[in-house]
Amino acid sequence: MGPRIHKGSGRIVATTAWRVRLLFLGTLYRSVTVDPPKRSVLIVSRYLWLFSWRKQIRFSKIQAVTYGYEDMAMGSALATSHRAMDWYTVGLRLVDGTELKLFTFIGGGTYINESYTPDWLRWEEYTFDFSGSQERESRAFVDVLSKLFDVTVVPPL
Repeated sequence: MGPRIHKGSGRIVATTAWRVRLLFLGTLYRSVTVDPPKRSVLIVSRYLWLFSWRKQIRFSKIQAVTYGYEDMAMGSALATSHRAMDWYTVGLRLVDGTELKLFTFIGGGTYINESYTPDWLRWEEYTFDFSGSQERESRAFVDVLSKLFDVTVVPPL
C-alpha cells in the first residue's frame, strides 16, 4: 500500500491510497502536488473530516529528501526468523531543519532468517516468499523528487 502517484499538466500529484481512505472511512487524506514550473510543493492534509491544513514549500527551502526503512513485523524484535513487514517512509528535510513526512509505502517483505539453522531447513518459507512492490515504488518516487528538487537523499532523523 502506498500513495497513488500520477503526472498531469506538468505536475506530479501523489494522494493517499484509496484502500487507506476506505479503511479509515475518509478520516485520513493527504495530497502532495509537485509543480516544477512554479518550483513549489503543495501539501494538503485532512484528519477526522474537520481538521485540515495546507503548506506550500518553495524548492529553494528544501534541503534533502528523506528516505527510511523499518521492519514493522509483529514480534520481529524477539524472533530470530520472520517474514518482514516493510515500511518505507518518504519525506522532506527543510533548510530550517524541520522534517515533513510525505508518505509511507507499506507491504509484505521477504523472509528473514537470522537463526543458527541453515536456510535450506526453512525451504517452505523461501519457496513461497513473495514481497510487494513497495521498495521499488518508494525508491522511484524518492529518485524523482530528488532530481526535481536537485537535492540529495538522506535518512530521516
